[in-house]
Amino acid sequence: MKHFYRMICRVLIASMMFLPYGANAGMIGTEEAAATPQGAANRDKVSQFMSREQVARELQALGISSSMAQERVRAMTQEEVNQLAGNIDSLPAAGVSGWAVLIVVLFVAGIIYTTWGPDKTWSNRPL
Repeated sequence: MKHFYRMICRVLIASMMFLPYGANAGMIGTEEAAATPQGAANRDKVSQFMSREQVARELQALGISSSMAQERVRAMTQEEVNQLAGNIDSLPAAGVSGWAVLIVVLFVAGIIYTTWGPDKTWSNRPL
C-alpha cells in the first residue's frame, strides 16, 4: 500500500512540474512590439470573433444583437480594439484554465487519500 502512495505522489509531483499551468511573461524588443498586427488586422480579428456562432448566442442571451455588437466594434477607438484583440489571443481554447485542472486533480487526490489514506487498512476499505 505504501508503494501505491509513493507512486501517486510521484505522479502528482511530475504533473505539477511538467504540465503547463502558469503564465509566462518576458521582455520584448522594439522590433517585436512594432511587428504586432495593428489597425485593420486587429479590427478584423475582433469583428470575426464577434461573428462566431457561440459568441452570437451569448450576446443574444445578454440582449445584444449581432449587428449591434458589430456597430459597437466599428465605434471603438484603435486602442480599445488593440486591447480587445490581445485579450482574444489570451483566452483559453477550451474554456478551461490551468487552475480548474489543478482543482480537479487536488479534489480527486483528496478523495483517494480519505478513502485509502495511511490510517486505513486494506481489510476495512469500503467497497
